[in-house]
Amino acid sequence: MNKSKWIKVSAAALTFLSISATGMKPVSQTVNASSKRIKVVAKKYVTVWTNYQNGRHVATHAKKGTAWMVLQTAKDSMGNVWYRVGKNQWVMAKYVKQAVKTKPAKAKSKNKKVKQTAQKAKTKAVSAVKLAASWGAPMGSRAKANAVVSLAKQQVGKAYSKGSTGPKSFDNTGLVAYVYKKAAGVNTGRSVKDQSKQGIAVDSTKNLQKGDLLFWGSATNPYSVGIYVGGGKYVAATGSKDGVVQTTLSSYFWPSKARRVL
Repeated sequence: MNKSKWIKVSAAALTFLSISATGMKPVSQTVNASSKRIKVVAKKYVTVWTNYQNGRHVATHAKKGTAWMVLQTAKDSMGNVWYRVGKNQWVMAKYVKQAVKTKPAKAKSKNKKVKQTAQKAKTKAVSAVKLAASWGAPMGSRAKANAVVSLAKQQVGKAYSKGSTGPKSFDNTGLVAYVYKKAAGVNTGRSVKDQSKQGIAVDSTKNLQKGDLLFWGSATNPYSVGIYVGGGKYVAATGSKDGVVQTTLSSYFWPSKARRVL
């Protein structure tokens, strides 16, 4: 046997002896880079190895629910699929599962939300009006007062028209007459003088309740009226320029008296 053939035989024998001594099988070197990144999570407590081949050693451990992006896939000599999830970090595929993608809820447009809120408020107001109008409640009824407030607020933005009692436009006393009749079934009359005699006197304009009538001018001869809607605000048909408005009580324009009709 010549020298070159002896060297080849010796090398083959050495490889055979090495494999036999370690008991290791030849390992598949098939490694594929993932064409599409997928996200996986650990199904249980998982060992993370430094490589997927025989002779690997433990890199770390990961708790159930730990998530990774798969960077590469490979198969070992036993046909097991492995995922590379980091530098020198491999996990066996059977111990992980693909993360489920959840579609984010579609955000409602701002205009749609505004319309829905307005519709709910309108429905609530209409319900309150129907309830109060159909219920012969005694004086002091909170339900009727709330119905009056709800209906009064719905008129905000409508036009002012002298002598008009609604529903498209109002004058000062016409607004009060319309709201109280529709919401509470109460006839307040059409003049400021008539309306200033309704119900009972409020001992102080600082102790107002929703639904109270507010008057400006002299206590015996007022010239203007509005409906108190709570929170220091009132609704009134102020004139041709502004129409029906909701505004805040001011110390410079404080009502001279108030009457509690409900």
